[in-house]
Amino acid sequence: MSASDSKLKIFFTGATGYIGGSVLQRLIQHPKASTFEITALVRSAEKAKALKEKFGVNAVVGSYAERDKLETLAGDADVVFSCADADDLAAVQAFIQGMKGHKERTGKRPLFIHTSGTGVLTDHANGRYASDKIYHDSRLEEMESLPDTQLHRNVDLAIIAADKNGWLYSYIVTPSTIYGLARGPLFDSGLANRHSAQIPGLIKASLARGRGGVVGEGKPIWNDVHVDDLAEFYALLFDKVVDDPEGAPHGRTGIYLLENGEHTWYDISKAIAEAMVALGLSSSDQPTPFTDEEMARFFGSVENGYQQVGQNSRGRGEQARALGWKPKYSTEDMLKSIKPEVEAILKEQQTVR
Repeated sequence: MSASDSKLKIFFTGATGYIGGSVLQRLIQHPKASTFEITALVRSAEKAKALKEKFGVNAVVGSYAERDKLETLAGDADVVFSCADADDLAAVQAFIQGMKGHKERTGKRPLFIHTSGTGVLTDHANGRYASDKIYHDSRLEEMESLPDTQLHRNVDLAIIAADKNGWLYSYIVTPSTIYGLARGPLFDSGLANRHSAQIPGLIKASLARGRGGVVGEGKPIWNDVHVDDLAEFYALLFDKVVDDPEGAPHGRTGIYLLENGEHTWYDISKAIAEAMVALGLSSSDQPTPFTDEEMARFFGSVENGYQQVGQNSRGRGEQARALGWKPKYSTEDMLKSIKPEVEAILKEQQTVR
């Protein structure tokens, strides 16, 4: 047996993204990293070369559109980390086919750690009201009450079915609003994206209009989690299931909501407006509602704006905590992170100009 045959083979997608970069960095820094053979899918040949030379990660240039490549790469792996697009069903089906083939060839079920999101919990408040509906990931009946039409749900259900069929072990990580500037060697090298999506999206829209903006009245409530706490959970889960795939809930029960507090969307818009005043970018610390025209301009469509930053999405991450996850950062930390995020985005925009 060669040295490479004895290593744990990991296939990774989303390596240069915000979530994926944070998770990959933990694998690179893992005490047992020398026993891993990591292969990452990236779009850029330049980034592929840098990942190999600087971090020892094998990188294959490709995209989610190349289904045969995805199937082959997933089929060669003992563990698959899916940290890119949570809604590309065809890509996930290719991963599943590859892992099914792995099981048939080796007799061993590979591990599939997939990134979803608490968009799956959203309602249709459209900025108008707060909801008292809270989902608990430890209560199967609550999670299975989610309609099949919910965001991310079709992909999640396909993964759960593959686990039920015995082709793989699935663990679906479901983060809430992720915040904080990602830091560390992978980000310092310029290979990975430092920014999340929701809060930076609101910041960029507010900067473009010259005043803090809010969707509707900003009353809906959403959970939040710091990017470092998020990465810590992935590392914890990985260690648990590599040693014992049955040692953590999987399949139907293997959904992990990640949260450590909650906010209203108005709270965030208000913090952005205050940061803009402090930085001399606006004369008012009171956010005003985005017009439909602005929603379409900044979020792609009115519907996308509502979905991203205008709905309720409330859950309790009991399963992660039962595994030993101990998040350090709170909603107060999230609000404190907004001004530094505004400053970082401004600096990047000025650099581009």
